[in-house]
Amino acid sequence: MFKGAITIFAFSIFLFSCAAQVTTQPPPAPPQPVLLPDLTISNISLTETEKVEVMISNIGKGSAPYRVGSLVIYVDGHLRWKDSLGALPDQTFLQPGGFVLYTTPVELVGRHEVQAVVDNEERIVEENEINNVFIKVLGKEKSVAKPLLPDLAITDLFLNPQRKLAVTIANIGDTPVPLGGGNLKIIVDGALKGSYTLGSLSDQSFLPMKGSLTLTTPLTLVGRHEIDVHVDLTHGMKESNDENNSLKKILDGFPLGPDIVVKDLDLTEDLELMIILSNAGEVDLRRSVTFRIRILVNGRKISEFDHFISEGLNANFGNRYLLDPPYRVGIAGISKVKVSISPKLPSDDIRLENNVLERTFIIFPFRIGPQGREEFSFSFSAPRRHGEGQTEKVKTEARWEGGSSSLMLSIKKPGTIKGIPTLSGKSPLKVEFPIPFEEVQKENVWRISVTNLIDKKVEGHLIIQHP
Repeated sequence: MFKGAITIFAFSIFLFSCAAQVTTQPPPAPPQPVLLPDLTISNISLTETEKVEVMISNIGKGSAPYRVGSLVIYVDGHLRWKDSLGALPDQTFLQPGGFVLYTTPVELVGRHEVQAVVDNEERIVEENEINNVFIKVLGKEKSVAKPLLPDLAITDLFLNPQRKLAVTIANIGDTPVPLGGGNLKIIVDGALKGSYTLGSLSDQSFLPMKGSLTLTTPLTLVGRHEIDVHVDLTHGMKESNDENNSLKKILDGFPLGPDIVVKDLDLTEDLELMIILSNAGEVDLRRSVTFRIRILVNGRKISEFDHFISEGLNANFGNRYLLDPPYRVGIAGISKVKVSISPKLPSDDIRLENNVLERTFIIFPFRIGPQGREEFSFSFSAPRRHGEGQTEKVKTEARWEGGSSSLMLSIKKPGTIKGIPTLSGKSPLKVEFPIPFEEVQKENVWRISVTNLIDKKVEGHLIIQHP
């Protein structure tokens, strides 16, 4: 047993000595890292000649291979140009940290989306393939020459001292505005109260660029109202902006009360002046009110007197009040008559500017034989009173003796095919026709024919009344 232990011990020493003689080997060296390039599009821009310019950079640590890869330009998603990177004259961008600014032959007209791609085929092994694309919108929009248009705008609404509605319009466009055919609509508390051509409210033919104009309308306000005014140009004429063509405001007009006007003038059977009054206000005028009345004929004062109103005048033209001057005023030939009234108390008439009426009478005596015909001519022109409406009225009346006989009236303006419709009947024969303000301002000659339809002679007068 002892010998066996010695044997085992000796064998162990042998093994240990053998292990001590084995040589220790060093660890292997780590592999060298591969340095890769990283080509990227840093920016794209336009040159002064509108050509696409591309900046290519190598932000990697290794060099990019020569004559490998391409540069591609897309415009709005469509391929416009492609070339090899080796064709670029400056190859310094292949080195780490290098870059080149290259002007491509791609020329832009207008504004477009431009996409530049380097190494589109991914033939170069790079650190990062994602930054090989750069997208940018370049160029300017095509300048389309806009047509020069007017732009009519309503800038203000107000009441003048006479409480007539005044409208200020301005042309903020690029061309003058012709005023002849434009139209102005006035809506009061939701209801249409007036429609006027711009030419009827102004003596101007055009509203220049950046010019403004205040139009005084015939509309008078009594009380508090919401006013909505809209202006339109001639049919078919365009403007740059039609959203500023209306304006709405709350305005305070005259206080409520009677508003006495000289409604009309007429002649009695003896061709003497007769005055017709009415109440345009919203409050009745009581009886027993005194008014002063003045009458001028051809510029000379003929009569002035105080008149005691014997009956009330109902509001809103509810009735007419006829009065004869205490001293008869005969009318003959051509007579320009002006009648004005004024209240004794201001509360009896809230508006005074409509208390005057001017009319011209033309009286032709006639004597026409059986089945005969006589023609009369007259001409007139009247300056348009600022703020008046678009039309004036002309009254024609034929009076003759013998109420059973019939006459015929024919009225025509020379140079026109159609005239006023022919009228026939017994005495008195009356016809009233409107004349647009454009005609009133011109010197026009009108012809009136009186035809005797019976077999005996008639005598009488042709009475014409115009502004």
